Amino acid sequence: MVRYTQKGDSFIAISQLYPRKTMRRRTRQQSMAERHEYDQKPVKTNDGEWVSSYKCSPETAAEEFEISKKIYTQLTGRKQSPDHDIIMYLIMQSFKPGEISPEQANRLGYELAMKFTGGKHQFVVATHVDKAHIHTHIEFNSTNLNCDGKFQNVKNSAFILRRLNDELCRAHGLSVIENPKPSAKKRKELAAAQYGVSHKEQLRQAIDRVLPGCRDYEDFLAKMRAEGYEVKEGKTLSFRAPGWDRFTRSSKLGSSYTKDALRERCTTRRGHSTTAQKPFLRDGRTVNLLIDIQAKMAAGKGAGYERWAKIFNLKEAAKTLNFLTENGLTDYDELAARAAQAGDRFDAASRQIKQLEARMAETAQLKTHIINYSKTREVYAAYKKSRHKKEFRAEHGAEIAQHEAAKRAFDALGGKPVPKVAQLSQEYAALLAEKQEQYAEYQAARQDMLTYRTAKQNVDKILGVEPVEPEQNQEQATDR
Repeated sequence: MVRYTQKGDSFIAISQLYPRKTMRRRTRQQSMAERHEYDQKPVKTNDGEWVSSYKCSPETAAEEFEISKKIYTQLTGRKQSPDHDIIMYLIMQSFKPGEISPEQANRLGYELAMKFTGGKHQFVVATHVDKAHIHTHIEFNSTNLNCDGKFQNVKNSAFILRRLNDELCRAHGLSVIENPKPSAKKRKELAAAQYGVSHKEQLRQAIDRVLPGCRDYEDFLAKMRAEGYEVKEGKTLSFRAPGWDRFTRSSKLGSSYTKDALRERCTTRRGHSTTAQKPFLRDGRTVNLLIDIQAKMAAGKGAGYERWAKIFNLKEAAKTLNFLTENGLTDYDELAARAAQAGDRFDAASRQIKQLEARMAETAQLKTHIINYSKTREVYAAYKKSRHKKEFRAEHGAEIAQHEAAKRAFDALGGKPVPKVAQLSQEYAALLAEKQEQYAEYQAARQDMLTYRTAKQNVDKILGVEPVEPEQNQEQATDR
C-alpha cells in the first residue's frame, strides 16, 4: 500500500493497494464474503445503487472467487498456506469533497480496475457516499479468469496504480497531488508494495501463461516482449521485467525452462496436427519401441540421442520407458494415435469451458441491462417528454445511454420475454457449477495430453525421428 498525502489535500485523488489474506478463524470464502459485504453495505452505497462489477455478480462475488481458486488448485497443483496466500486485492480511491458525483466515481473506479488488471481478473466496484469525501472500494480476485495464474504484485505495482489513477483523474478534470510527499510510513509501505511472488516465480508463471498459445519459439519470445519483458539471448535465455534490476536466466527456473527445453515445448505445443511421423521399420518389420529405447540407453550413441541428451538425461529416458511399459505401448503408431486422441479430448474439454464462459458473460450482461433499465426508467421517460432533448441528454447522457443499451439488448431477444433478475442469477449459478464440474474433465484431459505428448516427444528424441513438415508449411516454403 502506498498512500500520498499533502497538507490541506488529504483526499485529492489518492489510490491505495492492499493485499488481502484469509482472516483468522475464517475460511477463505468467509473472509472474502465479509469484505464484500462491508464494501457493499446499503448505508454506504445508497442501497447498492453505486455498486458495479466485471465478470461476476456483486451478490455472489465471494462464491465465484472461491470457485476460481479451487479450479486454479486443480489445474496447476499449486497451493499456498493461508499466511502467504493473497486471495484478493483491495484498491481504494479517495476524491476531493464536492468535486465528483457518486456515479462518476463508480465509473472511474471501474475504468481504473479494468486498466490495472488488464481485464484478466474479476472485480467489484463499490462507491461509498456515507462520508464527507466520496471514495471507492475495488476488490479484485487474485486468481485470473482462466484460473491458471495469479496477479503478479511486483514491487512497483502500487506506483503503477497511482500513475494510472492520476492519468484518469486528469482526463476527467479532477484534482491530483502534484509532486507528492511520501508519508512518514514510507519505508513500511514500500515494503508492502514490494510484496508478491519472487522474480523467479513471476517469470515462471508468465512463461506458463504465454507459452501454450505460441506458434513457435520466435512467437513465444515476441509474446514475452509484449508482456513487458526484455529478452536477452546468448548461450542462455534471460528475461527482465519492468522494475527489475537484473535479468533472470530461464534456466534458473528448472530443467523445463532452459532455452532448449522452451524450444522443445514450443514444438510439442504445435501438437499432432502439425507433424506426421513415419513408423519405424527394420528389415520390413515394425520395431518394438521398448527394445529400441533400451538399446539406445545402453549404447548412448547416435546423433538423435545426442541431441536429445542435451535437454534430457538417462533418468528421463527411464521414466519414458516405464510409462510405455505400464501402458503396453510397444508400437510407435499406437503411441502417436493415443497422443492424438488425448489432444482431441483436451480440445473438446477446452471448447466446452469456453462455451460456458461465453454464456456466463451473456447472462451477466443481460442482468446488468435489466438492472440499468429499471434504474433509468424515470429519467428516460422524462427525456422522451422533454422539449429540450439536447440539453436534457447533456445532463443525463449516461443514464439515457444505459437505458437505450438495455432496450437494444431486449430487442435482440427476438420477441422472447425479458427474464427476471432472479432467473438469471439462478442460471449463472448453474453455469458456474457446471463449469466447476467440467474443469475436472478439463484438468484430466490436459494432464493426459501432456503425458502422452511428452512421452512421444521423448521417444522422437531418443530414436532421432525428424518431424515431417505439414503441407501448408511446405507450400509456404516453396512460395519463398
